[in-house]
Amino acid sequence: MRQTDLHQLHKTFDASQTYEKVRRLLDFESGTKLQILDIGSGGGALGKKLLSLGHQVVGLDINLEATKEAWVIPSDISKQWPVQEGSFDLVICLDVAEHLEDPEHILKQAKRVLKPAGKLIFGVPNHFDLRQRLRVLFGKGIVHWDNLRHNQKAWSYAHIRFFSLPELKVMFSQNGWKVAASQYNFMGGGIIPSRYTPRFIKTFLLKQWPNLFSGKFIFLLSPNSLETAGNDAKIIIPHTPKGL
Repeated sequence: MRQTDLHQLHKTFDASQTYEKVRRLLDFESGTKLQILDIGSGGGALGKKLLSLGHQVVGLDINLEATKEAWVIPSDISKQWPVQEGSFDLVICLDVAEHLEDPEHILKQAKRVLKPAGKLIFGVPNHFDLRQRLRVLFGKGIVHWDNLRHNQKAWSYAHIRFFSLPELKVMFSQNGWKVAASQYNFMGGGIIPSRYTPRFIKTFLLKQWPNLFSGKFIFLLSPNSLETAGNDAKIIIPHTPKGL
């Protein structure tokens, strides 16, 4: 079974929270309506929300249930995407890259299909937060602690790529992308109880050590040819009880 199939069978992120995450990076509720490409659109919760706001959305997904939606194109996203070059304002790719043998393919294809001023929202789970490091240290295995509630096992684990924050930034840079904004989400259900941790402490920990305390990394990326914030990219610390 291909990893793109496994992505749909073992999807673990809460789709109801996905729009909240992307709207922190871009204003979808006022201004120009966008041409949006949703990679690994899954059940379509995010696409349907964006469509309801007046945006034009195309989804790509290999799952047969997902492709019953009229706006979703059946597609193996590990191959060339079946959409025209330079036709989108925004590509959204959340919780997909960790399932692909070649995550750089997403960055290359996104650059191909985006308009000159287009943007990419790219998100992956952090397999190296403090809780996960301690699990590995004590021999608990590589399966992410959040995936355990879905009864995933090491021999059937759908994640095959594991990114640290520095490695992600190098991958972006080598593929011609700059980080315009970084969203760090305090690790939900982690060693430090998120619900009872004051916001100023979470903000401090996330800004100082995001690779230790963020359960997920979500970025707003711009092509290198554009003037972007670069090293002064905006850091977003959401005020939510869950880190994923």
